[in-house]
Formats: sequence, structure tokens, C-alpha cells
Amino acid sequence: MEEFENKYKIDKERLISYYNRIKRQSNQDQDQLSMVAKFLFNQSIGLPYDDIYGILLYFKDKIIIEKSLLDFAIEWIRAQKIRLEYKKYLIRAQYPQNDLALAIDDCIFRFFLDINNYLRMLIKENIQEYNFSALYEIFFSPYDIKNLNIDDILLRHMHNVPTHFQGSNKINVNTVILRSALSNLIVKDYENVLFSRKEEEAMKNKQLSEKVKSKKKIIYEFKGSLLERMIKTYCISKKQIFPSEIEKAVSQFLSSYLRFGSFYKFAEFKDNMIKCFAEDIIIGLTDNIKNQVQKDHLESLISIALTEFNKINYDLKFDGLALKNDLTPILKDIVISLINTNFNF
Repeated sequence: MEEFENKYKIDKERLISYYNRIKRQSNQDQDQLSMVAKFLFNQSIGLPYDDIYGILLYFKDKIIIEKSLLDFAIEWIRAQKIRLEYKKYLIRAQYPQNDLALAIDDCIFRFFLDINNYLRMLIKENIQEYNFSALYEIFFSPYDIKNLNIDDILLRHMHNVPTHFQGSNKINVNTVILRSALSNLIVKDYENVLFSRKEEEAMKNKQLSEKVKSKKKIIYEFKGSLLERMIKTYCISKKQIFPSEIEKAVSQFLSSYLRFGSFYKFAEFKDNMIKCFAEDIIIGLTDNIKNQVQKDHLESLISIALTEFNKINYDLKFDGLALKNDLTPILKDIVISLINTNFNF
């Protein structure tokens, strides 16, 4: 008994202290049944007060003399802790081909046989066996159960679990009782586990699919941040810009779109490249120069500079690095020309 209580330990002293507080705050003429029902209700056992009261009323006379309704209530609370441990196990358990019969047997023998032996020390020996079956259904029902009417439960178990005698001795039907009380509960819990696993697997597959799709959907754009800064610096300070700096800025602009190992047709990105190149140049200009520049005219100048390259390579497919190496000197010369003319074009 002590080993079992240590295995499924609850703070019994705290619970008794809380019950005593309810007792002190209650009317002097309030009976123990009402106080224990209130105690259990306040412990969020998951049932309406009337259902709790009805269950306590029924089992009140079936508790052994050495124990009280409070002991009964405390074991009800312990049962919910046991249910938590059982559900943790069930979540980790793997049964071949999701064998529900095996799940029932495994859980009954792993958890509920010991509990059965323990709880039988709380109830008188001479009661009918269906009472134990009803008791286990009550104790191990989930928190979200809406109601547990004692009359309905007893009626159900009365026909499922008859009491058998051999002479004056009861025949041990513990396993039958546990199956009657808990099979549906174990099946439902395990089906919920299987459903959760399927949902989790579906979510993982969805996330993986979305991750793959997002990778496929990565769209690179021409972005010449270095080109913008270089032109702005020039416009403000009029400091000489070396060809190597211009080449670096143009290379960064092309690298933002063209990738080594990816293949492109010049025709597919030419217009977008010209538009972005013109925009990055204009953004880098100071306001007094920017007001004199027409974007359409600048795009036309860039397009003309690319005419020869366009004729030769328009419909061919090249690696991104090769295209970058071929286009860098052309765009570099365009920038040098614009700087040399002080953007007067």
C-alpha cells in the first residue's frame, strides 16, 4: 500500500488542510457528505456538484469502517494523477498495426491491476462486483467529461459484470471488471493518440512542403545598394571614383540576381535588369541632378549599350556566373560614361 501511494504521490496533507478549511467555514449542521462534495467540486474534478454528491451518496455505505468519505475523495484525486501517468505512457506507446486489443491489455496489466488491488482496500468485500466496475469508470474518466450520473453508470455495469461465487467464495473476476470499466476509455484515449500522431505527421509534411515551396519560390532581384552609395558619394564630394570601385559595384548589382549554378536566358531578365540598373543610378543622384534626369532616357542609353550583347546572346542560356562576367564590363562602361559626363545626358 505504501509503495503504491509513493508511486502515485499526492499532497495529502495539503488536501486535508483544505478540507478542514471548508469544514470550518461551513454551517455547523452541514453534513460530511455535502462538505466532501464541495471539496471535490472545488478541486476541479471535472463534474457538476450534483453528480459528485450522487456518487458520494451511493458509495458512502460501501466504504470500509476504517475509512471515511474524505479518504474516498482523496483516492479519487489520486486516480486523476494516475490517469495522467497512464496517458503519458500511452502517448509514447507503439502497438503493432495499432492493435487496440493489445493496447487495452497492456494498459490494464501495466497500470490498473495494481490500482484495482489498492482500491479494493477502500471498499467493503461483500458488495456486488459491478460496483467496482462503476467505481473505476468514475475515478478514471477524463476531466472534460460533462456528467457522470451514478444511476446510469450502475445500470450499465450491473448487466456487464455479474458477481460469481464458488460455494461461499467470490470468483476473482478482476480482469473482467477492469475490461468492462476501462476498455472503452483506453480505446478512446489511444484513438486520440493515433489521431494526434496523424495530425502531427500531416503538420510536419505540410511544413516540409511549405518549406520546399518557399525555397522554390525564392525570387532574386537586381539590387545595387553599393552602386547607389558610390554614385551618391561622387555627387556630393566629386571625389574621383576608380574603375575598380565601379566594377565592384556593378558586380554586386549583377550578383544580387545572377547565381552560379543557375542558368538564364538574357531575354528573360534583360528588361528588368535595365529598369533596376537605371533606378539604382537615379536613387544615388542628389536632388539637383536627379531633377534633370529622365528615367526613360537613361533606360534607353543602357539598352543601346547592350545592343550588341543582346543580338548575340538574346535567346541563349548561360550560367549565372558567366553572364555576370560578360555583363560587368558593359555596365561598368555605362557608369564610367555617366560619371565622365557628370550625368548630363
